[in-house]
Amino acid sequence: MPEFCTCGTKLVEDARFCHRCGRPTSEEFIEEVAVAPVPPPVAPSLQEKLAQLPVNFSNPIAMRVALLMSVAIIPVEMMPFLSMLSIVWWLGAGWCAVLLYRRLTGSVLSIRAGARLGSITGILTFLGYAIGITIGIVAAGKEFFSQLEKQSPDVSQVVNDPTMLFAVILLAMAFLFAFVVAICAAGGALGARYVGRKTNRPV
Repeated sequence: MPEFCTCGTKLVEDARFCHRCGRPTSEEFIEEVAVAPVPPPVAPSLQEKLAQLPVNFSNPIAMRVALLMSVAIIPVEMMPFLSMLSIVWWLGAGWCAVLLYRRLTGSVLSIRAGARLGSITGILTFLGYAIGITIGIVAAGKEFFSQLEKQSPDVSQVVNDPTMLFAVILLAMAFLFAFVVAICAAGGALGARYVGRKTNRPV
């Protein structure tokens, strides 16, 4: 054992540590403490990241699901007999959007989030309707308005007045927008409530 520590202090006989600096007097007295390695933080998976996103227009999964549902029901409603059940299809679109979102992300939406997802589906559905109606009117041209005049003579006053015609079309589109979005949002809320009950059901 050395007589002096590396700090210059004279060591006491048989001392294991320097009484001044605390340095061990010999390597045999150094206790190696095994420190368990800290595992690196596990990065969340893509599915977990998507599940944590709020349901809005910036959520890619929500937008994909809403677009898929809106595209799916528009052709169905174009059929003559099935078009009479539009409310059912709108409710079903909101409901199925929540179920599909649950399958893709694994997250259970709240009733409010389900309603938001349903409303996004309704907005995209309305846009599809608006595009289809516009294309149909443009393709029909004057024949469309002439048929309306034949069905109701009062319509001629609206058709011949561009300002009134624009106001009527705008009002009708606003009503259709509110109705479609409300029904789809109700379907999404009901779907979220159903999924929540099914998930919390005891086995």
